[in-house]
Amino acid sequence: MQDTCVVLLSDFGSRDVYAGVMKGVISRIAPRVRLIDLTHEIPPGDIRQAAFRLWQAFHHMPRGAVFLAVVDPGVGTARRPLAVRCEGFSCVGPDNGIFTYMLEGRLDAKAFEISRLEDLLGPGSRPHSNTFHGRDVFAPAAALLARGMDIARLGPPARNLVRISLPRLSSDGPRGPVRGEALHADGFGNMVTSIGALARSGDVVRLDPWVPGCAPLILPASRVRLRLGNGRELHLEHTFGSVPVGTPFAYIGSDNLLEMGVNGGNASDLLELASGTEIILFWQ
Repeated sequence: MQDTCVVLLSDFGSRDVYAGVMKGVISRIAPRVRLIDLTHEIPPGDIRQAAFRLWQAFHHMPRGAVFLAVVDPGVGTARRPLAVRCEGFSCVGPDNGIFTYMLEGRLDAKAFEISRLEDLLGPGSRPHSNTFHGRDVFAPAAALLARGMDIARLGPPARNLVRISLPRLSSDGPRGPVRGEALHADGFGNMVTSIGALARSGDVVRLDPWVPGCAPLILPASRVRLRLGNGRELHLEHTFGSVPVGTPFAYIGSDNLLEMGVNGGNASDLLELASGTEIILFWQ
């Protein structure tokens, strides 16, 4: 198997050497592997946001990619180190729910506990640190998988993986509103919501839910509104230039999830939105 790429995500930030050290370990074991830094700016310990960012990105990566995800507040405890293979890609990281969104609905996923690294790496492999499994466990495992090693060689099968709760998404029937939540703000202050996947064609919006809990719906786009917790309502628009500067609005984002933005501004600040806040999509 030809070397593929390792896609790295962590909460290490760019100030310290941790992300670079992981890349160095991978390059020693698999010199030809390509490295993609997805992000190292996940808020410290925020497993839920890490799970979402992985879901955002994995559709766009090359087939055979290995996702190395290290947001690991339980490092050094009894939580298991995992490697998972599913639909042509692999994941390496802690068993803390970080892969929940990626694996939702994928019944062919096979997981293995990483427990045989010392045998696989041979003489000279360094002892494991209790606080940096990204360097000592996950990076070597990802490198071996990127070189084409059979995932089952890493350790025994792992069952009953830890899962975090899926984003809220429900509807009150074909005529009722759709209820979701604000998820995360991006670097521009645009707030991504759990309402989607959405596709717009003319004056019709189709909702094909990306998580269980809501049936597919056909909505009249010109009548769709988004209601926030404080009672404020936003119109559904095509893009930022569709509204005057400083105007907040709702739109279908690049991941086909409903988002809230402000033309030339920061929606998270202006609308005082927090992750987890309930939002309601309705049509009049």
